[in-house]
Amino acid sequence: MSYQAQKRYINPRDGRIKTNVLWNDADNLPSRHRNFKSFKASFGNVNHYEFEIAGCFIIIDIKYAYEHFIKNTYNDPRAHINATILPTLKDPILLVKDTYENTPTITFYKTFRSKSDLYHVVMFKAYQKENGKYYFKTIFDVCNNLNKVKKIIKVLDRNTLYFKYAEGNGS
Repeated sequence: MSYQAQKRYINPRDGRIKTNVLWNDADNLPSRHRNFKSFKASFGNVNHYEFEIAGCFIIIDIKYAYEHFIKNTYNDPRAHINATILPTLKDPILLVKDTYENTPTITFYKTFRSKSDLYHVVMFKAYQKENGKYYFKTIFDVCNNLNKVKKIIKVLDRNTLYFKYAEGNGS
C-alpha cells in the first residue's frame, strides 16, 4: 500500500511531494469548535471515545484531546484544527504503524483545505498500552515540515495498515 501512496503522492523525477494531488484529495477544513461542550458533543457527549480501524482499537480521552489543542508540548496554536480529529480518525488518507521510544504507535494522516491553504493533519501518535489498545496522544498540522509528510508516505508496505486510495478501497 505504501508503494501505491508513493506512486500517488511523490514525483518520481525529483522526489517532491505532489501537493496538487494532496489538495485534490483534501476535505474542506471544518469550522473549529469554540468550546469544550461543542467538542464533546461531536463525540456523542462521552468522556472516552472508542472505535476500531484496521484491526486497531483506539481510545480518546475527550477532555485531554480538547485541552491538547490549546496547551501542548510546543505551545503551538492548534485550536483552528480541533474539528479535524474525527474526520482524521474515521477517514484517514494513510494509517501507519511505527514505534516511538520502544512503544508501538499508530499515525493517522489526512489533508484538509481552506480557500487558500492546505493543511497536513497528523494524529501523531496513538500509543499502544499493555492491554493492546491505542490511546490518543497528539494531533498537529505539519504544513511547515513536508519531510514528515514524506516519511509517512514512504513508510514500508508492511507498516502501512491502510491507504484510502489503494486498490480495493474504492479508488
